[in-house]
Amino acid sequence: MTSSAPHLYQASTRTDLVDWGAQSDALDGASHSTGRLVHKGPNNQPESGIWMCTPGRWRLSIPRDELCHFVAGRASYRSDAGEVVEVAAGTVVMFPAGWTGECTVHETMRNVYMLACTATELPNMPTPHWPKASTVKLEDWGGGSNTLAGSPRASGRILSQNPDGSSECGLWSCTPGSRKVTFAADEFCHFLSGRGTYVRENGEEIPVEAGMLVFFPAGWAGTSTITQTLTKAFMCR
Repeated sequence: MTSSAPHLYQASTRTDLVDWGAQSDALDGASHSTGRLVHKGPNNQPESGIWMCTPGRWRLSIPRDELCHFVAGRASYRSDAGEVVEVAAGTVVMFPAGWTGECTVHETMRNVYMLACTATELPNMPTPHWPKASTVKLEDWGGGSNTLAGSPRASGRILSQNPDGSSECGLWSCTPGSRKVTFAADEFCHFLSGRGTYVRENGEEIPVEAGMLVFFPAGWAGTSTITQTLTKAFMCR
């Protein structure tokens, strides 16, 4: 879809996925992947989209930080260091660049993802994840100074953040109202609930709703009007 902020509706359920072939480095079974890209930058950085994989077990090496919001299925990720991350519908994981190990898909899984351009410094730390994002308690982030109408108030929770604050991922929610928005960095958003409209400075309108996947490039500026409280999983770099 041609847009200043590439997006896909119904990312959690849409069926028009592309055959991406057999999963490489198979150890057991014959996992097969399908998917659909929403955005791919120069040299594949950053990249975001939808990915599905059938049951099987295979080796895995993650080249760049990857945020995954799993929306269906069940799988186990076992790192070479012995850590095990179990994923199911609703799990959010930030795999740091350089993560290596195995993935075992027990039931065909689907996730929406963003592969970043940069790496987060997480020396000897467990892989950041929330087993069920919907149960995460959000913190009050305030109303901000960019309000145009109503009283929009944000809340959220950070899953992972670079020490220098140059990148972060987590959950964000905002109540109804209108405000000015400027994306200082590339931002991947998977909207989990709510409804609203982003309007770019040139007048382009991007309605958003639950299940939608959007990639806002750095520098995108305009207004956001929320009609039903919006909640999203996000990664900004």
